[in-house]
Amino acid sequence: MNIWDAIVVGAGPAGCAAAYDLAAAGHSVLLLDKSDFPRIKACAGGVTQKAQKALRYPITPVIRQTISRIAVERNAHTSATIKRRSPVCYMTVREELDSYCLKQTLARGARFERIGAITAIEPSADSVSIYIDGRALHARFLIGADGVHSRVRQLTSAATWFARGFAIEANIPATDTAAQDLVFDFEAVHHGYGWLFPKGDHINIGLYTEDGAEKLDRTRLSKYVQKRFGTAEMEHVVGQYAGFGAEDATPDHARIFLTGDAGGFVDRLSGEGIYGAIVSGQAAAEAIHRDLLGEGPAQAFFANATAKLRDDLRISTSAARWFYGNLDMGFRALTAPILRSAVLDSFGNGTGLASLARTAKRFVNMFAT
Repeated sequence: MNIWDAIVVGAGPAGCAAAYDLAAAGHSVLLLDKSDFPRIKACAGGVTQKAQKALRYPITPVIRQTISRIAVERNAHTSATIKRRSPVCYMTVREELDSYCLKQTLARGARFERIGAITAIEPSADSVSIYIDGRALHARFLIGADGVHSRVRQLTSAATWFARGFAIEANIPATDTAAQDLVFDFEAVHHGYGWLFPKGDHINIGLYTEDGAEKLDRTRLSKYVQKRFGTAEMEHVVGQYAGFGAEDATPDHARIFLTGDAGGFVDRLSGEGIYGAIVSGQAAAEAIHRDLLGEGPAQAFFANATAKLRDDLRISTSAARWFYGNLDMGFRALTAPILRSAVLDSFGNGTGLASLARTAKRFVNMFAT
């Protein structure tokens, strides 16, 4: 029986991050996905500085635009621009980004295979068997990186901790977006925001909410586009759920790990998931690598390697509840001169989230009194 060191289900940022590191370490890796690449993927495609730094290779070939200014809006009369000299994030098209990352991963030595439906997953003491289209594949470890509707999670975890948000987006043709800021509009959606992401030849526009009860659909997006641009014309309208809850999750199996959206590693406050996908994928790879070297159980290594990320998500979840529940005060805190640079550092570079939360709390307490 052929046994892979690891099988990774899902070839997006989380799956490729895991497969890349495992292959680079000399392990046999089979990367599975239900789609051929390139494939359309609903995602605003903003890659933060911290996400770009976490990757093992530059993404220069797929960057459409570099952003150093963010405009935040509370309503038609209240807005602010937050800027810095260095980039905050890089605009990409997810179809292009994912295809590029997959090519880098395959060049590192991982093997890719398109699959149909996964019908069963059977873990044992020393391996995991995954059944697809009437055949069985076997590995020492399995990584679920197959998105918010993860089949790996459905078959292996009760996942009572898991929750979902939703986003819908479209593209608006544009001849030149160089002068266009990245925009977050907090009036547009309850417990979320509208966004405008400039990408060279088009603007990506969308609506995001972390509230599962908020209804976002094509009609609502069309009205928002009409409001912003005076036209309801849209291209490539797609919707996508976001996976939350990693801060409260623990691995259910010693040889199966959930990463990215499948593991709930999306930031509730910002809706950003690429960074969490990359870091959780790399953490799973590190845990498996160290176990295969005989250093100890992968389950413990994975918990340790994702501890800071989970702590940050826990802080972000609390911040989202406060911010969206107290939007006027939250917007003042977000745009206060004392906090602006810290906000950008947290969003773009991933630095000092706990410190930012403490500073914001002091500001709010001072403002309240």
